[in-house]
Amino acid sequence: MNIRKCGLWISATALGAMIPFATALAADMPVKAAPIVAAAYDWSGVYLGVHAGYGGGMKDWDARNADFVARGFLAGGQVGINKQISSFVFGLELDGSWADISGSQFVSVGSAALGITSSQTARSKIDGLVTIAGRAGLAADRWFVFAKGGITVAHERHSVDASATGFGATGSGAASGNELRYAPMVGFGAEYALGGNWSVKGEYNYIHLDTTTPTLRGTATQGGGVTTPFRVDAQIEEAIHVVKVGVNHRFGGVAKDPSYAPVPAAPGTNWSGAYIGAQAGYGFGRKQWPDLGQAVAMTNLPQYDMTGWLAGGTVGVNAQAGRFVFGVEGEILGTDIKGSQAIALAAPGVTQTLNYDSKIDWLALATARAGFVVGDRLMFYGKGGLAIAQEKHNFSFATVAVPGPGNIGANVSAKAVHTGVVVGAGGEYALGNNWSIKAEYDYIKMFAQQVTATGTVNFNIPGVLVGTGGAAFQGSKLTQDLHLVKIGVNYHFSPMPTVVAARY
Repeated sequence: MNIRKCGLWISATALGAMIPFATALAADMPVKAAPIVAAAYDWSGVYLGVHAGYGGGMKDWDARNADFVARGFLAGGQVGINKQISSFVFGLELDGSWADISGSQFVSVGSAALGITSSQTARSKIDGLVTIAGRAGLAADRWFVFAKGGITVAHERHSVDASATGFGATGSGAASGNELRYAPMVGFGAEYALGGNWSVKGEYNYIHLDTTTPTLRGTATQGGGVTTPFRVDAQIEEAIHVVKVGVNHRFGGVAKDPSYAPVPAAPGTNWSGAYIGAQAGYGFGRKQWPDLGQAVAMTNLPQYDMTGWLAGGTVGVNAQAGRFVFGVEGEILGTDIKGSQAIALAAPGVTQTLNYDSKIDWLALATARAGFVVGDRLMFYGKGGLAIAQEKHNFSFATVAVPGPGNIGANVSAKAVHTGVVVGAGGEYALGNNWSIKAEYDYIKMFAQQVTATGTVNFNIPGVLVGTGGAAFQGSKLTQDLHLVKIGVNYHFSPMPTVVAARY
């Protein structure tokens, strides 16, 4: 046997001898464990909780020359059920609140010098709210970010006191009533699991109570003490914004489907968690007034540009699954957005000068955001929700008779809370160390808002009427479009690790 054949025979013999040994050794070795998937909080189950908050908005008495802000606190409880499938959570919630959302407006017209006076105080109060709503959103372990929508039932009380003096007669009346009102509700919120089946939440709800006509009943007293029934058919419309915080305890009872595991965030910056920030920018748009106080017919309604700077703060929460991010955000912005217009009119026998101006004192936005992560640090998103603006409106006019002496002038103002819808888009870039920067554009369409402007009127018609008295003008509806361009910086409370996938 040559050396080569001998070597092959020895190798084959050694290999044959090693196979049984290797097989036995492999049988005794432990099997490598499957990769461990991090446990995630399970939002499935029945829960019970309590909440407290604050609400407010405009109440428009269409037929009584009254438009005012109502606001106040509320508190109550909620019960609900959630079902989680993968990172998606949906559920149903019933909540009820005792409330003190109330407001009033006093309007006085005329004066003793003019020989006639008339005054009125209108009041409204929401003392109870019950809502049934569906919730759906995205969970990222202990964070659950959701949108909700449903029906709200509101119990309200209304009253009106009125008095008048003139032409040698006096009279007064008071009437009141209550009603149940049904309205659609939409909202956004976020909930955070504390452990031990306890969680805390914050949410925003918008409730639009469309026009109803409750009948208010009471008595009227005329000169000489004669009493008669007094009835007011009030036409009332309102928009209410509610912010609530609460705590829930989950009892279980609905299991998460184990065949659908939560989707982890994609490699790169993890956007899940709460954040707070600051932003600044510029706003511009167009304001249109109703036909208000014109003694001379106008071809076009008053309208003018609104421009100015804005700055304020942001608070929000994101939940990320894969490259998809869903979040909710609240913003409060002080502004210097304002505009004005002067109009000169003329007709046979009369000339009139009218002045209009408006200023937005502050803007608040409550929105939901949805976006996608691009690369490791960049997120593009779209957003939509509700906008609230507190505005001050001034109106004055001077009417002069031609020819001959005589003029009438008035100067009135109103504060109103306007409600609208907002849509926008932007991009956010993670800088590291929990900081990010963003740039964003928003478009706001304000709903038409009725206002009651109060102030004084001056009469100077020699030989006919000279004097000063109270004045009130009810503008049918004010409309507005706004465009906002903003840049900002956010600080994220949860770590934002940048895990870059290996590249070959």
